[in-house]
Amino acid sequence: MNTLDYLLKANLYGLLFVGTYWLMLRRHTFFRLNRAYLLVSAALSLILPLASLPTQTVETLPIPVGLITLPAPVTAIAPVETIVAATQPDWMQLGLMFYGLVALFFGVRFLRRVGGLLRLIHQSTQRTFENYILVQPNDPTLPTFSFFRYVILNPADTRNDLILQHELVHVRQYHSVDIVIMEIIQAVFWACPTLWLMDRLLRQVHEFLADKPVHQPTEYAHFLVDYSFSHQNSLSGLDTLTNSFFSPSLLKQRIVMLHRKATNRWALSKYALVLPLAFSLLAMTTARDEITAVVDLVADEPITVSGRVTSAVDGKPLSGAMVVIKATTKGTSTDAEGRYKLINVPKDAVLAFSFVGFSTQEVTVSGQTTHNVSMALQTSNLNKVIVTAYEATHNSNSPSQSTTANPGSQINRNSEVFTVIEQQPEFPGGMIALERYLAQNLRYPADAQKAHVEGYVFVQFVVNETGAIHQLRVLRGIGFGCNEEAVRVVSQMPKWIPGKQLGRAVAAQYNLPIQFVIEKKEDKRTGQLDPPVFKPTENPTGEFPTVRDVNYPNQPRLTTVKIPATAFHTDTVPQPSIRQKPATVTIRGEGPLGQLAGEPLYILDGNQISGDSVKALNLRTVESINVLKGSSAMATYGEKARDGAVILTTKKR
Repeated sequence: MNTLDYLLKANLYGLLFVGTYWLMLRRHTFFRLNRAYLLVSAALSLILPLASLPTQTVETLPIPVGLITLPAPVTAIAPVETIVAATQPDWMQLGLMFYGLVALFFGVRFLRRVGGLLRLIHQSTQRTFENYILVQPNDPTLPTFSFFRYVILNPADTRNDLILQHELVHVRQYHSVDIVIMEIIQAVFWACPTLWLMDRLLRQVHEFLADKPVHQPTEYAHFLVDYSFSHQNSLSGLDTLTNSFFSPSLLKQRIVMLHRKATNRWALSKYALVLPLAFSLLAMTTARDEITAVVDLVADEPITVSGRVTSAVDGKPLSGAMVVIKATTKGTSTDAEGRYKLINVPKDAVLAFSFVGFSTQEVTVSGQTTHNVSMALQTSNLNKVIVTAYEATHNSNSPSQSTTANPGSQINRNSEVFTVIEQQPEFPGGMIALERYLAQNLRYPADAQKAHVEGYVFVQFVVNETGAIHQLRVLRGIGFGCNEEAVRVVSQMPKWIPGKQLGRAVAAQYNLPIQFVIEKKEDKRTGQLDPPVFKPTENPTGEFPTVRDVNYPNQPRLTTVKIPATAFHTDTVPQPSIRQKPATVTIRGEGPLGQLAGEPLYILDGNQISGDSVKALNLRTVESINVLKGSSAMATYGEKARDGAVILTTKKR
């Protein structure tokens, strides 16, 4: 039972008890029974919601069933995207905090009022008698009231025996105990308004009990009216803890009850109905809880969900895609055909589908057992890991064809591989260091270049407890040596920082996408060919601008990692009739109009130079130009390389 259910039931019980008192008992002159009824009702309204009647259980024989143990599905943990439960406020926790703050406020107020009363008593003149202590305050505006054994008597009321006898009844019958108990209960259970009603009714009963010994009701009633015109209540909130002789809100009820005849004893039978009423209420709420539990059990019966995950780009299945029940650690991964199956899934659960390089999708189960998902490519601000090659040949015996695994990657097959963990494994230095490692070690296979093969190679591996890589396999490849090259580079990686679950290092799976792209000879943005081709002319005039890669003509010997920016320089074709001009450098990005977002950082032989200096530079003296962009540039040169970095090295004389 949660807090809200408890408060609702407590208010329901309290309302029924108060309603019974209001309709059947409040006009009776059995004041002592009414007092006991109200106190017991307050206690029962808080206890009954926690109680339950024992139910008879029918013994059932177990039905023999065959158990088949299926292998646990494995869920890959992708480096690009981590499934994290949506961060939404915990309304239940916030509600409990608010409830506690309000209860604290009422508790502090109660303590301050008690402290104020004790301070008033301590500062006043006291006279001790056999059954009470008479307190005569220095403030003549204070009304007469009682608090436990203390009777605080106004100086003007010292000669009025009726008032003193009235307050002594409160003292002898311990009415202050009732008031303090109700104040504490109201502070803790302030969200139960029926308790406030019971407190008000209980104070009425206290006054009726104190007025009962009066022998001349009519004269006493006149005295109460006269007293009300000559005195004002100036306790400033302290009256909530005291039995004040004069309370304007109770004056009318006290006068009415003074003239009411004593109730016949046959009416005592009404009080006997209270106990059966309480048990009836308990039985009804218990039965309702059982019915609700059965309905909830049927409604929350888990189901088995299955389906297929494909790529929205080409419709092909995504093998190794992660399917996780959101806000849990339960999940699985798709097989070679992109199919998955999850058992014991709540009908209102949300499934999160993720795969490296694709945007995560969330699907609400809504009681359906089949969910097919088509995943779109992800747009990321991180630099892509792309292996770029130019149309040139490599030695077939190049180490790029090697697929020798790291000898340190062998592990114990009995080790448990975690599929969803608190902290996933990480390459030493983070994603930027991983990109740098791949850029420096990946090579484009010669067979793939000759066949113009391009595409993604998705590599899956397990990082064990020591950080070593094992169980390396290609989830989806393109062949022609690209798969082997990806496996070679990944197998030779240094030890990773292992993932952690519950504070200890565990083995976890990891997916890594690598894209192989061949740089075409024709630049699509300019329509120019590289190397440039010019038609001969008899009378050449003007300049013939060409656009070519900075690595030309060395590109057949280079294999680089492509980043979202390419460096170009504009040169002039040597012609006898054309005046030679110095070459200029232009950095063309992959954004709109082929331009970068801002001015890149220029480094010449290790020193920073301005853009104007680059334009005035004679590129014939430049041996090489390298371009860095994004996180790679910022990792090397800091914030000043936000828009990229161009590193120029001049020829050594």
